[in-house]
Amino acid sequence: PPEGFESSGSETVLGTEVKYDTPITRTITSANIDRLRFTFGVQALVETTSKGDRNPSEVRLLVQIQRNGGWVTEKDITIKGKTTSQYLASVVVDNLPPRPFSIRMRRMTPDSTTDQLQNKTLWSSYTEIIDVKQCYPNTALVGVQVDSEQFGSQQVSRNYHLRGRILQVPSNYNPQTRQYSGIWDGTFKPAYSNNMAWCLWDMLTHPRYGMGKRLGAADVDKWALYVIGQYCDQSVPDGFGGTEPRITCNAYLTTQRKAWDVLSDFCSAMRCMPVWNGQTLTFVQDRPSDKVWTYNRSNVVMPDDGAPFRYSFSALKDRHNTVEVNWIDPNNGWETATELVEDTQAIARYGRNVTKMDAFGCTSRGQAHRAGLWLIKTELLETQTVDFSVGAEG
Repeated sequence: PPEGFESSGSETVLGTEVKYDTPITRTITSANIDRLRFTFGVQALVETTSKGDRNPSEVRLLVQIQRNGGWVTEKDITIKGKTTSQYLASVVVDNLPPRPFSIRMRRMTPDSTTDQLQNKTLWSSYTEIIDVKQCYPNTALVGVQVDSEQFGSQQVSRNYHLRGRILQVPSNYNPQTRQYSGIWDGTFKPAYSNNMAWCLWDMLTHPRYGMGKRLGAADVDKWALYVIGQYCDQSVPDGFGGTEPRITCNAYLTTQRKAWDVLSDFCSAMRCMPVWNGQTLTFVQDRPSDKVWTYNRSNVVMPDDGAPFRYSFSALKDRHNTVEVNWIDPNNGWETATELVEDTQAIARYGRNVTKMDAFGCTSRGQAHRAGLWLIKTELLETQTVDFSVGAEG
């Protein structure tokens, strides 16, 4: 554990008023705890005289533990002073009896019966403390100590800027400069990277939180991801006079989800589609490339009607010209922002047709704009599909 945090505790919040004739009792069942911390206090502690003067007052509480069938007083506490707001204190009890056992908080001062005396007591919480130094595998651990005089019983609000995990990246890749040197030999090295392709590789092959127990490294087409990663790393205008990588991944996954849903999120951000080719999981990306094959009437199956190519078109309602892209804005407290992307010519021709999309892992306004623009251009330009059949050579 971090220095100054040689023990760990699990707090159980109660927030229960302790009255004179009604002790509050709880049962402890945890087997490995070494000590108990009792946190208690007063809602207010002040006595007002008939002349309006406010004087100090006091209340007495007992912290008791059941030992050998009887209640034993471990701490006899008297709270003295004057306060008009909540005040909390704590005591620690060790030498605990065998589990399970009961603990209770008992008030020895009679309850106030007049508004002139304010001395309500409460049992705020108890904490089960383990003194054994523990390790925290696979955990990013932060220890914070604050001055109770500044914050009192309030929880301190904290924010952390996380870079993310160390991934396996190609051995010839520099994730800081996004440069690739020479020919890749297919091996990997550990490094931090927000390249979307290698974040996906990590999710697919890691045995603890990914699909590594189902998919081995040989079952995923790393060569396809290598080309996709290079395309994601290419510098493009950011829309504000500078440049930035085309696609980056700055996301954190905190809930268990279906593997296909997570895979779809990654692939949609990289503009690609996962394909199982019978041997490996490979990926086809929408990027500029050379043609793969040419089909014409000479190398397709000719049906009886003599029309081998059957064309279909997308519906007009599916051709959106306005997209509201949700992305995470680091300049606004990492809150969700919306980037509006439009095709004014298509709006003038067809009328406004709006859709929404979430840009997965996107913390760049420029990347969010490109994602929306890609969706619009894809739907407006790729309106036609063709079906045909091929023989054995196809």
